[in-house]
Amino acid sequence: MRVAIYAGLFVQDFDGATKTLFELIRSLRKRRDEVAVWSFSRQPSTLPGVLVFRVPAVSLPFYPDYKFALPGPSLFRQIRIFKPDLIHLTVPDAVGTCLSGYAKLKRIPLVISYHTDFTSYLEEQNIWYLSRPWWPILRWFYNSADSLLVPSKDSASKLARHGIQAALIWSRGLSEGRFSPSFRSESLRRRWGAKRKKVILYSGRFAWFKGLQVFIQVYDLFKKGTNPSPVFVLLGRGPLEEELKKRMPDAVFPGYLTGEDLSVAYASADILLFPSTTETFGNVIQEAIASGVPAVVSDQGGCQEIINQTGGGLVAQSRNSFSFFHECQRLLTDETLYNRTKNTGLQKIKGRDWETANRVVIEEYERLAFRSSR
Repeated sequence: MRVAIYAGLFVQDFDGATKTLFELIRSLRKRRDEVAVWSFSRQPSTLPGVLVFRVPAVSLPFYPDYKFALPGPSLFRQIRIFKPDLIHLTVPDAVGTCLSGYAKLKRIPLVISYHTDFTSYLEEQNIWYLSRPWWPILRWFYNSADSLLVPSKDSASKLARHGIQAALIWSRGLSEGRFSPSFRSESLRRRWGAKRKKVILYSGRFAWFKGLQVFIQVYDLFKKGTNPSPVFVLLGRGPLEEELKKRMPDAVFPGYLTGEDLSVAYASADILLFPSTTETFGNVIQEAIASGVPAVVSDQGGCQEIINQTGGGLVAQSRNSFSFFHECQRLLTDETLYNRTKNTGLQKIKGRDWETANRVVIEEYERLAFRSSR
């Protein structure tokens, strides 16, 4: 097959959405399918044998890393030259909507995947009223697909409440051997100042829509009431880094980690605290559980679904710092609960590989392409 993908942001390991797309493209290239990608990234990543094109875009004021892309004549010329058997869209912006219309006009099968809950970002920024005009546009965009893929049942339910019907759940996988308790490093824990302390970890973008206000409040609660208090370690990067360092002066910021450094960091923690309410899935939750690290997550969003399926963590009340503090305390003080949660998660997280996850997408590609050819 020849697959054209509008990826929006296309920087390897930037976030869960980009990791997912890179893994899908790797699965396609193993089959020798031809892939072309369009991106608004200033310097998009490259993959062997994959064509990558840039589209012009302007930065979003509330989060500069994400952009609003603008369609132009060169975009449609490139699509025509590539002659795709199928178009896959991931972003509901101007380029995405124009390509949706183009696919319908040219009778090219159209797949859309839902990755990011942009309306929740607006709500977290306390500009929820801006999300209301978006829903009619999103409803038209997502319902224009021949097949709409969502990462979780939670995402499907949210979209259904707004009149958007998903076709399939495209879950997420784990790279084989990438995350394991065997990576745990006592020397790294000593460098973190956690020789005789527990470690509470965060991994992700440093942005308010990740629930970091709650994370800071849990940090403050531990500093007030526990002796010795846990060591807080935050992996990642983002516009809030200096603000977080100021408000959590005793926390450790190792930076943005990849590869084995990330694997070691996960396995060297004791709890993953991830209070985000905007996740459509939650790749970091799977990675922590596979590393032998129980996760404490919000009861709103896709992360809770992973906890409910694997038993590898606890679920707290969204936006309630006392609830997150209480669940963390339970894990830190109840050794039986901690070991049961850890071992159950390790057992039930097995079998979540990328080839299995991506098979759903590829089979849907084949179904649509075959129907179109007939």
